[in-house]
Amino acid sequence: MSYIHKEINGADVVDLDGSIDLYSAPPVKKFLKSLLRNDNKKIIISLEKVTFLDSSGLGMLVNLFFECKQLEIGIKLANVSAEAKNVFRQTKMENNFEIYESLEEALASFL
Repeated sequence: MSYIHKEINGADVVDLDGSIDLYSAPPVKKFLKSLLRNDNKKIIISLEKVTFLDSSGLGMLVNLFFECKQLEIGIKLANVSAEAKNVFRQTKMENNFEIYESLEEALASFL
């Protein structure tokens, strides 16, 4: 698992790449939680290159989502890979996240 962080139009954008599982979720979670201390109140996580997502990875995203809600930080998912979409669908979690087809749509949703 690797990630690339960039700032676009006042939003923290994180592109995740690879598997989000029991072993890779903790360091990614640590990094994503560090963003909650930034001045930005917008986070977009791109899952386009995620090839595998297990319950640990899903739990990490759910936990981050609830922390963002408590801190009034907007969080969106963009470019969700077919593998990740399948996990969201099977666990009936797709309606609990704001999911956008593209980064541009996710950015526009903050306006």
